[in-house]
Amino acid sequence: MRRNTLWIVILVILQGCGGALISNQQEREIGAGVDQQLKKEYRLVHSNDPVAKWAKEFVAPLQRASVRFRDPKEIGGYKVAVIADNKLVNAFAAPGGYTYLSTGLILQSKTCAEIAGVMGHELAHVTQRHGAKSIESSFAVEQIVSLFLSDGLAAGSAVLIWQFLSSTTFSRDDENEADTVGLQISYGAGYNPDGLADFFRVLLKAEKGASAPEFLSSHPATGKRIRSVERQIRKRYRGNAKRKSTKCRTRMKLAEIKRRIKSGKLKLGPKTVQKKTTRTDAIRHWKTAMDRHKIKQKSKTRKSSSQKAKPKPKN
Repeated sequence: MRRNTLWIVILVILQGCGGALISNQQEREIGAGVDQQLKKEYRLVHSNDPVAKWAKEFVAPLQRASVRFRDPKEIGGYKVAVIADNKLVNAFAAPGGYTYLSTGLILQSKTCAEIAGVMGHELAHVTQRHGAKSIESSFAVEQIVSLFLSDGLAAGSAVLIWQFLSSTTFSRDDENEADTVGLQISYGAGYNPDGLADFFRVLLKAEKGASAPEFLSSHPATGKRIRSVERQIRKRYRGNAKRKSTKCRTRMKLAEIKRRIKSGKLKLGPKTVQKKTTRTDAIRHWKTAMDRHKIKQKSKTRKSSSQKAKPKPKN
């Protein structure tokens, strides 16, 4: 109890000074917890499969290019995995550098510059601490303390954080910053930064023919946003953008990766053990958890007040 009280005092001071409430170590623990929950709902391509190895090789130069914004060593580097779902068109980066892209996103992409644009954007969410900041701004200080034990996340914290991240979207400012930083990461990795705008166009075209791709639900793409990205590219790189590659800077080509995905011969990880958390369910669970916390806090306040009101026994 005394340890938690001390941590609350420290975190309140940090919050007042504009400092981060969640440390790099805690961010890694959050990411590990999210990874644990994600594997229960999504089946991953096995780490030994060529597609998974390709994804790690693909992200490596992006990681190197991200150093200028945040040293990956702070979070133990980026942990890259591929979600085995050809219908899911999405990518996601959790706090702590746990990074995912789906086979559906790979199949939907026409060039590696498009994938680099998306993954550069996702790495930018981590370098700029958008996920961690969302937790810091949405959880009370004492809640953040209760999420962690001395040796990692407290029981149930991983589920709560997964539900929170599944139910929220980044602010417009965060998305714009991730676009700006992500462009620089993909360009620094040797890719044509036009890839991000090109991928947004592909998704918007797909949206007209069917339901919106998953990526658009969490990363809204509009004509205005595409034009903003293009203006940034022209202003920052002028004609140099076209000199960068649209082809993969990996040993296996994109066409080879697509053929393997379509072949049905992917080596897969463990099967899922529970249904996918829908956004609606995640929001409901998150609100329920918050309501429980408020009730618990009110109960503690009443108990503390009643104890203070009791008259002290006379000697």
